[in-house]
Amino acid sequence: MTDHLESEIQKFIMNYIHDHAARQDIVLDRATNFVESQLLDSFAILNLIMTLESQYSVRLEPQELADPGLQTIHALAHIIHEKIIA
Repeated sequence: MTDHLESEIQKFIMNYIHDHAARQDIVLDRATNFVESQLLDSFAILNLIMTLESQYSVRLEPQELADPGLQTIHALAHIIHEKIIA
């Protein structure tokens, strides 16, 4: 079960993607892969990561960012949530 904080992080990521996506006609859900779908360019992805780190006072390590499993909204929100509660 996803707790409230993780849901809020997912909403934050979705809002960021909506605001910065290359296309405006997008439909997002937890499983959306924002890299493979090319919704964000590399600069926007980097900015998303920096924004999340600042917003939630966490640090994502380079090896974590290299994991293709973190390219979905759910997975990225989950790792941010885990770092917050750790």
